[in-house]
Formats: sequence, structure tokens, C-alpha cells
Amino acid sequence: MTRMPLAKLLQELGLALAYNAAVGLYLTAVTSYSLSTNLVYTQFIGFAIYAAMRGSCLILDQPRPGWGNAALSIPLGGFVGFALATWVKGLTLAEVLQAYPDVALITTATVLIFGILAVWHFHDEACMLDAQAEARAERLCRSEQEALTTRTELALLQAQIEPHFLFNTLSNIVGLIDTEPAAARRMLIDLTALLRTSLARTRRADVTLGEEIDLLRAYLGIMAVRMGSRLRWQIDADAPTLAARLPPLLVQPLVENAVRHGIEPAPEGGDLTIRCRRDGDALVIEVNNSGRVFAPSPNEGIGLANVRERLRTCYGNRANLDLEAHSAGGLNARIRLPFHDDESTSGYR
Repeated sequence: MTRMPLAKLLQELGLALAYNAAVGLYLTAVTSYSLSTNLVYTQFIGFAIYAAMRGSCLILDQPRPGWGNAALSIPLGGFVGFALATWVKGLTLAEVLQAYPDVALITTATVLIFGILAVWHFHDEACMLDAQAEARAERLCRSEQEALTTRTELALLQAQIEPHFLFNTLSNIVGLIDTEPAAARRMLIDLTALLRTSLARTRRADVTLGEEIDLLRAYLGIMAVRMGSRLRWQIDADAPTLAARLPPLLVQPLVENAVRHGIEPAPEGGDLTIRCRRDGDALVIEVNNSGRVFAPSPNEGIGLANVRERLRTCYGNRANLDLEAHSAGGLNARIRLPFHDDESTSGYR
């Protein structure tokens, strides 16, 4: 059986009290009966009709009255309310009808007024509840659509990044097959191990920074086989940051850009440093190379554009990617995003 919240019950009783008083004042103005008599009758009749309307809803387990409830409750409540008011006044129904022959007409008009007020109130309430339910359904539908769109966007962006990394690595192996077959074999073995680990992770919504760093170590190990001493790299990550969660393959495009477009073209190669630290409620990841400064072309900029778009999709304006060129050569790419791990709330919006 549906129960009405206490606050709503008190609100409706207050409205009924006001309606009853207003009708009592009206009857005092248009009839010869005293204000006190009119108020007694209007209050009893009004509350009896209200009780009959709400009582029928409880019995039938309905959220609000319908036309059937009104057709039954208005005359029943009007009669009960009139009888109770007469009893409170110390009279009988026969005495009232004999002493006041026009009371039947006045009572009928009063019941009609209360009926109109009750029907109007519950109809207005029904319209408001329907509008609220429709608004809630629309918000839920919009929320589900936005969540689906977000998941689709992330899947598309990630689908662009995974082949980007895979094809470049395979290209490196092809380049070594004729000149350094042993190195190509080692790279292929490393790549197989890398893909076995990474493909399972990239199907997840997020990974830990420690898992991301493991993939970066594997990637840089593969690239070091090809570039030899021309690639010098290190990863410096504070221990507490390793549990931080972030979208998979978020840092790898920055590392790949730094190697392929910053260090590899430089004859002397260069140094690559990856630093990860916590700054208050933010996780800061820096990919710094000492090679040449590169201006991404439309093709070279796919990785950077995807990183920015994934940050926007996952975190809104709470995350960003900044590029800073060094005067002596090289580039520093810095990701700043909300810090969260398994013990904190999710940073995704």
C-alpha cells in the first residue's frame, strides 16, 4: 500500500484548511448564516471530502485519485462532513432540515465548490507529477546517451592509438630483418610479450600508472634495440603514484612522439626522461626529451590530438596536456590530471 510522505501530507492538509476557510468566508458573504457556523461546516465537509479522496487511493493502492475516486468521494465526503458538523453543533439532521429549509441547497453548493477545488487540485498535482516523471525519464535517457557516447569516443580514440603503436613497431622490425636479424628476432619476441600483456589491459576502462610504466619500459626496450646508444632513457616515478589510475595507453603516444620525432632524427640521439609525481590532488606526468623540437604535422599529431581528446572526454576541464620547447633543444610534454586510486573516488566525470 502506497504511503504518503509526512511533509506532503502536512502540505495538503494546510491547503485544505485554507480552501475550507475561503469557502466559509464566501458563504458568510452570500448567506445569512454566521461565520462560525459556516467555518464549522466548511471545515468538516472539506476535510471529509479530502479524507475520502485520499482514503480511496490507499484502499485501491493508487498514487493519486482519478475520476472514479472523485465521483464516489465527493458526495460521500460531503454527507459525512455535513453530518459531523451538525453533530458538533448539537443538532440532528432532521432538526437542521426543519429549521433551515434552504440548507440542503447551500450544502449542495458547498459540496460542489469543494468538489471543484478537489478535482482541480488533484488534476494539477497529476499534471505536475507526470511532468516530473517525464523530466526524470528524459534526464536518465540523456545521461545514458552521454555515457554511451563517452564510451564510444574512448573506444574510437583508443582504436586509433593501438594500431599506431603496433604498425610503427612492426616497421622497426622490418627495417632490422635484413641488417640485424638477431636484433629483429629479439624485438619480435619482446613485441609478442608486450602485446600479450597490453591487449588485455587496453580493453579495460583504466589501468594503474605502474602497469602503464611496464608497457613503456617494454616499448623503450624495443626501441633501444634499434637505436642502440643513441637512445638513453630513464623513468622516475614516486612510489605512491604507481597506484594511480588513468586511461590505458595515455602516456605511450607522448613517449613515441618524443622518440620518433625528437630523438631519432637527431644524429647524436638524445635523452628521454619520464617523471611521474603527485601534486596535491593531481597526477603530473612529464615526458622530456633532449633531441630536436618538432612541430607535429597532421599525421604526426594524431597521438597528441588523441591524448588531448581522451583527457577531455574522461576529465573535462580538470585535465590538460601542455607542450614546452627547451631553448637548448628538445621538448617537454606534461599531462596533468586528477589523482585517484583504488582508495579514492574515480576521477572520471
